[in-house]
Amino acid sequence: MAYKDKEEKIAYNKAYYEANKEEYLAKCKVYRETNKEWLAVNAKAWREANKGRAAALSAGYKARKLKLIPIHLRDCPQERQRLIQTYKLRNIISKATGVQHHVDHMWPLADGGPHWSGNLQVITAYENLSKNASVCEATKSTIIKSLESFQSERTI
Repeated sequence: MAYKDKEEKIAYNKAYYEANKEEYLAKCKVYRETNKEWLAVNAKAWREANKGRAAALSAGYKARKLKLIPIHLRDCPQERQRLIQTYKLRNIISKATGVQHHVDHMWPLADGGPHWSGNLQVITAYENLSKNASVCEATKSTIIKSLESFQSERTI
């Protein structure tokens, strides 16, 4: 079938998927059950080869679940790259120093802090685990001001 434009193809595919959703999901389930071991091995290999991206995706999942990603950054490719680079930096520092490092939210997600590259820092695992979910008010206000100025720059 020839399509006039990309939107027409997307609409057709979406309608086809909705009409055949039950059958498609059943096939996917059978495939996952049949290939469970192979999928697990490949997923593990991908995570090992893409540690920074895997860690960023995991943190992003938690932040989305808690609804802590600022609205103006949810679909921002530059922000996604900054997050991935931060997690890659953590891996590089840990490997170079031989000391385990974590990517820490200065204003913790547990306390309502945003999942944003301006709220992240790379610190040793010991420091991160000992700080728990504590944050001073000055840090909170600095992060809020930085996020607001970053937001206003993006809307100009």
